[in-house]
Amino acid sequence: MAETVNGGLKFEQRHGKSGVRVGRVWRLPNGSDNLAEWKVNVSLLSDCVASYLHQDNSDIVATDTIKNTVYVKAKQCSEQLSVEEFAIKLAQHFTTFYQQVTTAIVNIVEKPWERVSVNGQPHKHGFKLGSEKHTTEVIFSKSGTLQLTSGIEGLALLKTTQSGFEGFIRDEYTILPETRERMLATEVTISWKYDVLFLRFNFQNGT
Repeated sequence: MAETVNGGLKFEQRHGKSGVRVGRVWRLPNGSDNLAEWKVNVSLLSDCVASYLHQDNSDIVATDTIKNTVYVKAKQCSEQLSVEEFAIKLAQHFTTFYQQVTTAIVNIVEKPWERVSVNGQPHKHGFKLGSEKHTTEVIFSKSGTLQLTSGIEGLALLKTTQSGFEGFIRDEYTILPETRERMLATEVTISWKYDVLFLRFNFQNGT
């Protein structure tokens, strides 16, 4: 929360905890395991100007408390949920449990664990690490406003043929020849925003 102090200085009162690593395993009735590994960052915007001006930390949520809250909330998820759902659950907790917290910002990066195959069949509890990571950011305010952005980072793609580069600007500094045949390799990072009203309706209705 931004506030003006000392005749014009504006600053945002934010504190939190970053780099909380969570590994959650859900054991299914058929003997299979589902796995999620998350790296969680939490930022809390709150009315805590006294901690900056008067050495009063009575409105500060300790970093250790935030870390332990992440672990407890992950353990309480008896059924597997998406990284977006978990981020919303955390943000809702911090904005409702603490009166002084006006907004919670939760960023999570999910590691791409994939089930391995043995003799052509998916292994019940064996996993391998994939490539691209799943990301999400939730900004949730005490008023109920929700902003949700998800994405993918580190998606490596390669095309061995039928890629060209031609028709670009040529001037006195250009020496690169045009070509219609080359290899293309890139790493993709993308993000997208969800429809807030649609998500709010579905989340409140438990779907």
